[in-house]
Amino acid sequence: MTAAAAEKRRSALRDHKRKAILAAARRVCDAGGPEALTIRAVAAQAGYAAGAVYSYFGGIDELAIALTAEELGHLARRMREAAERASGPAEALAAAAREALKATAGNAPHVRLAGRLMSAENLPVDLDRAVTGRVISVLETLGGPLRAATGLEGEAAHREILSLAALLIGLRVLDASGRLGALGFTAESLLAHRLAALPEA
Repeated sequence: MTAAAAEKRRSALRDHKRKAILAAARRVCDAGGPEALTIRAVAAQAGYAAGAVYSYFGGIDELAIALTAEELGHLARRMREAAERASGPAEALAAAAREALKATAGNAPHVRLAGRLMSAENLPVDLDRAVTGRVISVLETLGGPLRAATGLEGEAAHREILSLAALLIGLRVLDASGRLGALGFTAESLLAHRLAALPEA
């Protein structure tokens, strides 16, 4: 085996183990929420020693952020695919926003984990940047269709994009708690109401 082939094999094995650790972290979070996410719990779930996990992640914060970044990446992809299937800008925006609600339904542990990381102070700069980059990716999935549908640009567009994202987060939290239903509303109906209030291009 050549040196290049050996290095390629080592890289593939390392990537496989990293993915296995992230999959184990997802299962731990799904079962016990973000509070259950510890290096020991993830290592046990993956079938590795705790020291092996530290070979791939510097600590639980780094692992949690890698997991959240992966989840946000999946969310952005689903939203983008939903928008691409739509027939026009307004429908693309509605489809992306509806997909955000659908994708996060029943995913309360990861929503809580993301919320905890967003509000964390003193995260290392590189980890903070990783989460911020994925958040921007999700926001831009809403931003492209919103700009096309409304004709808004610059600060006005940014304001509407962030307002819509904040609404989606709030709707998911309220819906998961059962409070929206108790008040006689659904997340989908309130989202439709908000989208109908946007200006048209």
